[in-house]
This record gives sequence, C-alpha cells and structure tokens, in this order.
Amino acid sequence: MSQQFQGRSSHGQLEKKFEPPIEIPKPVQQIRNIHVTGVIRDASKTIHYPKQPKIQIIKVPQRCGSNQTVCSVQGFSTLTYDDIRPKEKEESVINKIMRLFTREVDPCKCLPYQNNTCIKAKEWLGNYDVDKLKTKYSNLLESKCEPKIIKQINLDVERTHPLKNYPQKLSDLQQVLIAYSKYNKIVGYMQGMNFVAAGLIYHADNYVAFELLRKLIDLLQMNDLYSPMSPGLSKHIQLIDYLILTKMPDLYQHFCINGVKVDMFCASWLFSLFGMMIPIQKQVKLFDCIFRYGWTYIYQLIIGFLLYHQEILMSEDMTGIICILSQQNYRIDDNELEVDWDELLDASLNVKISKTFIQEMHMKYDTKVQTFKI
Repeated sequence: MSQQFQGRSSHGQLEKKFEPPIEIPKPVQQIRNIHVTGVIRDASKTIHYPKQPKIQIIKVPQRCGSNQTVCSVQGFSTLTYDDIRPKEKEESVINKIMRLFTREVDPCKCLPYQNNTCIKAKEWLGNYDVDKLKTKYSNLLESKCEPKIIKQINLDVERTHPLKNYPQKLSDLQQVLIAYSKYNKIVGYMQGMNFVAAGLIYHADNYVAFELLRKLIDLLQMNDLYSPMSPGLSKHIQLIDYLILTKMPDLYQHFCINGVKVDMFCASWLFSLFGMMIPIQKQVKLFDCIFRYGWTYIYQLIIGFLLYHQEILMSEDMTGIICILSQQNYRIDDNELEVDWDELLDASLNVKISKTFIQEMHMKYDTKVQTFKI
C-alpha cells in the first residue's frame, strides 16, 4: 500500500504514513487558466451560484513538468485540476472544472428547513427531466399503499434522529418512503432505508430525493439486502470478514479470541449506509463516493472506520468492542465518541480494495445457499 493507516484511539488524531512518490518526468503541456465569475459569498459566507456562471479559459505559455489546469474562482483560492487534456473541447473542460469546483469548495450549505435541490443532489442525479420526475412521483403518491407498510414507515420516521428537530423534513421523509414502497413492490420498505432517504432529503426536493433513492438502491443492487429475510446480507458480511482478515489480521484475531463476529456490529451500517452514524451535514462526501465507487467505497469506509479505532478496539473485550462500534455512540445528538468524519471519509479512499475484485465476488455469490461459488 502506498498509503497506510495507523491505529488510533477514539480521541487521537488519525495518522497516515506516506511513501515517497516515484517521480516520473511529465511531458511539456499547455496550461489553461480557467476563470469562473459570478459565484459569490454573502456576509454569512453562504455561497450563491448564478444560473449561468461565466467561465473563461485562457491559454497561457507552455510550462515544463506540469499537466495542471488552474481554475481561478471569484472569492476563493486557486484550484488545480490534473485531468484536463491539452486538446480537449472547451465545453468538456468547463464541465470538469465545475464538477471540481463543487467538490473542492463544498458549496452545499443545505439546511433542513430549506425546500430546494442543491447543486450536489443535481450532480448525483445527472441529466433528468423535472416534469417527468414530478409526474412520476405524484402518481406514486396517489396510488394505494399497504397499511402495515405505512405503519412501519411512520414508526421509523419518528426514530430518524438526524431530522428529529425538523418536523417538515420528517413529513417529507415519510412521503418519499411511501412513494418508494409503491414503486418497488418486491422490497416495499425495510428499516434502514429511512436513514438513507433522510440524507438525500437533506439535499433535495421530495421528488428528487425519491429518484436519488431509487438510483442508489439500483446502483448498489440492494434488493437482496432490503428484501424480507435480507438474503443478501450474508454476502456483504462474508466479504467484510475476509477484508478484515486480510487488511487487519491482528484485529481479526482479537475479534475471534473475544467471540466478536462481523454481523454483531456491521448490519446496521449496511442497512443505513452509515446514515445512522455520520452527521447528516457530513454526508456530502459519503454520497459523492458511493455514487462514484459503489460498494467498493462502503467496504473501504468500514475498514477505514475499524482502522480509525484499532488501538482502542485491541484493548477491549467483547462487550467493550460492541459498545464502541455501536451506532448509538455516534448519534448526532449524543456525540459520545468523537470522530473527525471529514478526515475519515477522505482517508478511507486510501484503503486498497479492488473494484474489479468486489464486482467479481458479488457476481459469484449464490443467494440460495448464501455462499460464493469460487
């Protein structure tokens, strides 16, 4: 691994080791300055975007040993982007720079009492027809829903602590979950979906949050996880068990000695996609990575989370381990254990897990016998 974690206690600072990068001479490239205007901050530091931001690309003299495009944004520090090809069309460059800009400065300043779709939610959704989405969502709400599903949704909405102080958002959450249960009748509704949907509703109007929930569940192929009896849960548990064994053998042995099994602490993380634990304001990076990397990032985050707490976990017995890894300790309103989620979400990307390997293993899993056919 070119970048490694070291274990840490719950209140320490996450440490990383870096091996010196191998310097490879880069060919001479033409640098382009990208100037973005019309993006401003007000007195409260809220970021405002014009409907059509002006972006100017200026060709500058060639510079040796660099392949960066510099993006000067009004009101912000200069940004750099390494993925611009010299002869790339200007429109493509602008799109890339805007995506970079929205990631780098994290423009999402959503508040739970706002009722609009932020730029991040639009990025996750991609191209879409507003009228079609609204019509689809409205038609679903008008159709019938099983009373027992509505009853369970109502119970879980009240337990969705990230939105507990915002009654309107809880009402929106209920509507989105009911709409999805009608759309996906195979799954209906499953506990844990409320936390996933809550994170999306925080950034989007109801009809967009519904479409994002649909897209996310389809992308991750979560029907087998959210279906009755959760036949796909064992697939993820077995893979996570293997990853802990290979990435953290000392911790794996410690778990075995103390009788700790992965499903004792990991199931709720999977059902909620960490929505039970990560503060809703910090979930932008989470959704960015899930929509981009899928299950690979979720596994990276699980290993990263264990590495983050490895030192303290190694000193605990079964009761202490389960207590530390319990989502109750990371509730937004309790905040019993301090976690730098921004740092952890970024650092987890450095956990080396092959996306190809994960995809191949998922394909080899037999749900009926709940084993991998190697």
